[in-house]
Amino acid sequence: MDRVKESLYHNFGGPEIFCFFISVTIKKEKNSLLEDIKRLKQDKQALEVDLERMKKERDQAKDQIAYATGEKLYEIKILEETHKQEISRLQKRLQWYAENQELLDKDAVRLKEANEEIEKLKLEVEKLKAESGNPSISQKIRLKEKAADAKKIQDLERQVKEMEGIIKRRYPNSLPALILAASAAGDTVDRNTVDFMEKRIKKLEADLEGRDEEAKKSLRTMEQQFQKMKIQYEQRLEEQEQLLACRLKEASQKQSDSSRRAEALEKELGDIKDAHQITVRKLEAEIDTLKHQNAKLELKKNDKEDKDFQSIEFQIEQAHAKAKLVRLNEELAAKGREIQDLSKTVERLQKERRMMLSNQSSKGREEVTAKRAKKDGLRSGKGSANSFPRTLDGRLYQPHTFTDSRVSEVLQENCRLKNELERLTVERNELKMKSEAAVNQFENSMKRVKEDTAAHIASLKASHQREVEKLLCQNAVENSSSKVAELNRKIATQEVLLKHFQSQVNELQGKQESLAVSQVREEILQKEITKLLEELREARENLTPEMKHFMGLEKKIKQMEMRHQQREQELQQIIQQTHQVVETEQNKEIEKWKRLAQLKNRELDKFRTELDSILDVLRELHRQGVVVPVAFADEVSAP
Repeated sequence: MDRVKESLYHNFGGPEIFCFFISVTIKKEKNSLLEDIKRLKQDKQALEVDLERMKKERDQAKDQIAYATGEKLYEIKILEETHKQEISRLQKRLQWYAENQELLDKDAVRLKEANEEIEKLKLEVEKLKAESGNPSISQKIRLKEKAADAKKIQDLERQVKEMEGIIKRRYPNSLPALILAASAAGDTVDRNTVDFMEKRIKKLEADLEGRDEEAKKSLRTMEQQFQKMKIQYEQRLEEQEQLLACRLKEASQKQSDSSRRAEALEKELGDIKDAHQITVRKLEAEIDTLKHQNAKLELKKNDKEDKDFQSIEFQIEQAHAKAKLVRLNEELAAKGREIQDLSKTVERLQKERRMMLSNQSSKGREEVTAKRAKKDGLRSGKGSANSFPRTLDGRLYQPHTFTDSRVSEVLQENCRLKNELERLTVERNELKMKSEAAVNQFENSMKRVKEDTAAHIASLKASHQREVEKLLCQNAVENSSSKVAELNRKIATQEVLLKHFQSQVNELQGKQESLAVSQVREEILQKEITKLLEELREARENLTPEMKHFMGLEKKIKQMEMRHQQREQELQQIIQQTHQVVETEQNKEIEKWKRLAQLKNRELDKFRTELDSILDVLRELHRQGVVVPVAFADEVSAP
C-alpha cells in the first residue's frame, strides 16, 4: 500500500491529488470503523450483562454453601451433645442398678447367716433346757405319760384283736388276714425312735421352707434383672429408631437439595443456550454480510482486471481491495484456529459439566468452566492485542526532495492524517479482537448445537430406517405364500416356545433348589424337636413344678443376657460405623471446600495477572499517544 502511494505520488505529480485520495480513503475507513465500533459496543454491553449475572450467581452459590456448611455443623454438634447426654444417663442408670443388686445380694447373704445362727441358738437352747430341767419332775411326767400310753395301747390292742378275730372269722385265707398276722409280730415300737424321727421330719421341713424362701428370693432377683435388661433393650431400640428416622430425614433432604440444584442448573443452561443462539444468529448474519462483501470484491477484481489501468481511482480501489482481501483471509485463518481451540475447550467443559451433574455439586464447577472460557477469550484477545500494526515511518515521503513552499504544509497534514489513521486502526483492532473472541465462543456453541441436532437427526433416521425394514419384513412374511416364509414363521414360533420352556426350566431349577434347602431345614428342625421333646420328658420326670419354673426362668434370663450382649455389640458396631461415616463425610466436605477455595484463589490470581497485563498494554498505548475510549478505560480500571 505504501509503495502504491509513493508511486502514485511520484507519477501523478502533486501532493494535492495524493492528499485528496488519502482523505477519501480515510473517510471510508472511518465510517466503516465507526460502524464496527457501534456494533462492538453493543456486543460489549451484552457481555457485561452476562458477566454481572454470572457474578451474582457466584455470590448466591457462595452464600448457599456457607449456609449449608453452618447448618450441617450445627446439626452435628447437637447430635453429639444428645449422644453424650444419653450415654451419661444410661451409665448412671446402669450404675444404680448394679449398686442396688449388690445391696440385695449382701442382704440375702446376711439373712441366710442370721437364719443359720438362729437355728444353732435354738438347738443350744433346747439342749440347755433338757440339761437344766429337774430330773424328778421329768420322771413323774414320763411315768404319767407311760401309764396313759399303756392304757391307750391296751385299749388299741384289744380293739385290734377284736377286729382281727372278726376278719379271721369272715375271711380266714384273705391277704389282709395274712398281713395282720405278719404285722402282729413287730407291733412293739420304741418311743425314742419315734421322737427322733419326728424331730428329724421337723428339721427337714424347716430346711425345705428355708430353701423355698431362698428360691423365691433368687427368683425375685432374677425377675429384677430380667426387667432391668428388658428396659435397657427397649430404650436402645427407641434410640436406634430415632437415629434411623434422623438418617432417613437427612437422606431425603439431601436428595431434595440435589434435585433442586440439578433443576436450577438445567434452567441456567437453557437460558445460556438461548442467549448463545441469539448471539450466534446475529454473528452468522454478520459473517454472511462479510462473505457477500468478499464475493463482491472478488467480482469487482475479476471485472476490473480486463480493463486498462489508466485512472488513479481504479488503482487506489484495487490496492484497497487487495489489502482487504489479505486482511480478511488472515482473519478467517485466525478465526478457524480460534474455533478449533474453543471447540476443544467446549468439549472439556462438557465433560466437566457431566461430572458435576453426576457428583451433585452444581454451581461451583459451572462457574469455573465459565470463567475458564472467559479467560481463554481474554487470552486470545490479549495475544492479538499485543500484535498492533506498526507505523509507516520508514516509508514516509522525504520533504527535502521538493523545493515548493506548500510541501511542508502538505507533509504536516499527511502526518496528522496518518496519526489519526493509526489511532483508528488500533481502536478498530482492539474492538475486533474482543468481538472475535465473543464470536468464536458463540460460533462454538452454535456448532455444538448443530452437532447435537445432527446426531439426533441421524438417530431418528436410523430408527426410522429400522422401523421401515421391520415393517417390510413383516409385510413380506405376512403376504408371502412361499415355503420359506412358512418355515420362518414356524422357526420363530418354535424359538418362542423354546424360550418359554427354558424360562420354565430355570424356574423349576430354582424351585428345586429352594425345596432342597427347605427339606434340609425341616430335617434339622425335626431333629431339634425330638431333642427338645426328650429333654422335656426327662425334665418332667426329674423335676418338680417349682424347679421347672425356676430352670425355665434361668434359661430365659441366660438367653436374654446373650441377646442383650449381642445387641450391645451390634449397637456398638452401628455407632462406630455412624461415627466413621460422619467423619468421612465431614472430611470429604472439608476437602471439597478446600479445593473450591484453592480454585477460586487460582482464578483470582489469574484474573489479577490478566488485568495487570491489560493495564500495562493500556499504559503503553497511552504512552505512545493512542486515545482509549473513556467507558472501556473505566471498566478496566474498576476491578
